[in-house]
Amino acid sequence: MVSIAHISDLHCGEFSHHRLDRARDAINRLSPAAVVVTGDITHSGRRREYIVAERFFAALRAPILAVPGNHDAPVFDPIARVCWPFERFGRLGLGSSWDSPCGTVSIRGLNSACAIQGRLDWSQGVYRREDFAALVASFAPAAKHRIIACHHPPHAPSPARMPIATRGLATALPLLKGEHLFFCGHLHHSTNYGVIGFPHLRVMTAPTLTSVRERGEPPGFRAITFSESVAETTWRWRGDEYEPAPS
Repeated sequence: MVSIAHISDLHCGEFSHHRLDRARDAINRLSPAAVVVTGDITHSGRRREYIVAERFFAALRAPILAVPGNHDAPVFDPIARVCWPFERFGRLGLGSSWDSPCGTVSIRGLNSACAIQGRLDWSQGVYRREDFAALVASFAPAAKHRIIACHHPPHAPSPARMPIATRGLATALPLLKGEHLFFCGHLHHSTNYGVIGFPHLRVMTAPTLTSVRERGEPPGFRAITFSESVAETTWRWRGDEYEPAPS
């Protein structure tokens, strides 16, 4: 079996330090084979927010794969946002790919965030065909479980909790042959649903890990175990700890 901790939407800068400490302890107690982080690590892309995140990641006792979210580009530095939007994210030095030693699980990170777009809502995601082509070619050939980690899901679950308008689906998703699983964030909700028009694709999203901006669900993270099948547990903030929610 391969155990993965899926965390998302820390929003350092608009978050609880206490929850972050407790999340660190809970994840380390689980001893996952890897931790997957699906974006919005910071709230405004500020240096001081990245310093908090860097300390948190340094305290996790597992390999980390991470991708940026729309909040990880500098909000208050327009020059950096235009010229090098994810440079501060890159300085964290986190991985963008991970393969389990047993060969069962292959995970690849994909940046779906775009700091500047030709539409009003820059928080929305973009799937680029060339990124998907490179990702598909890089998966471990014998892996039973192929996972794409990105911040934005292809579309919202039903019923929709918030608007999702990810661009590029028509050219990117047909490149995925066979079963693939998306690990995503952005929604601040834990979900598991199929991709419309692509029955071999599924999406799992994680709630916000530590943000005080809850969207009807307590903060938490997901623990996913892969063997012949996939088992998932959502850990939720209850009282003063993160605890596994009843299934």
